[in-house]
Amino acid sequence: MIKRQQALFREAHPAPPFWSVRFELPSPPTAGRFMLADLGGPLREVLFPATFEEGSFAVLVAPGHPATRLLPGTPVDMIGPLGHGFDIADAARLLLVADAAHLPPLLPLLQAAPTVSLLVEAPTRALLPPAGRFPTTVELHLLTHDGSGGHAGTLEDESSPLPSLLQWAERVCLSCPRERYPALAEKVEAARLHPAPRFAQALVQVPMPCGVGACEICRIETRQGERHACTEGPVFDLLTLREG
Repeated sequence: MIKRQQALFREAHPAPPFWSVRFELPSPPTAGRFMLADLGGPLREVLFPATFEEGSFAVLVAPGHPATRLLPGTPVDMIGPLGHGFDIADAARLLLVADAAHLPPLLPLLQAAPTVSLLVEAPTRALLPPAGRFPTTVELHLLTHDGSGGHAGTLEDESSPLPSLLQWAERVCLSCPRERYPALAEKVEAARLHPAPRFAQALVQVPMPCGVGACEICRIETRQGERHACTEGPVFDLLTLREG
């Protein structure tokens, strides 16, 4: 059953390179699940939680996002929580992998396991999130395309720390552009011998305006055929995803 909730917009402030937007909501989504919010446009907006406080959650959105223009106290009609999120039960060593632009949905997992490593990639140092934004318990690994911060290169490069981190991890959660997942799946298969199902879980961010699979916009290709990201995802086993 689809759950409809009335949220209250509380505040929005810059959190470069994003804006942080907080809503009061009785039942916020868990990591990897989402809400569909009516923000006045023709379609509902997908909101993934980035942080939680009691009775509220915050999302990180691009500057100019419709949520940044709300007035404090504005009621917002939301549907959700929707979809299937990350499953990290019993993982003692959790690896989070993201490019900086797609990092926010992974942030609720920073303290979800006894030991967490985070690998973040960005084109240049200025686009990396500041290290002070993360808990001191998180082991942080940085990659920049131009070498201005952390390791030089990309997640797929041979010099990337990803292969060694894959060997260390018990579970891996990824948030990157969808077209990069096949190459990252090859990295997982090269680093691990017969990885268990859902060892590596990937968040697929595509338009999901209806939340029930009716509009057919969110269809993606997997090894088991077409799937709807809004109802059968948006978190999938990385090794089941196909190009396209």
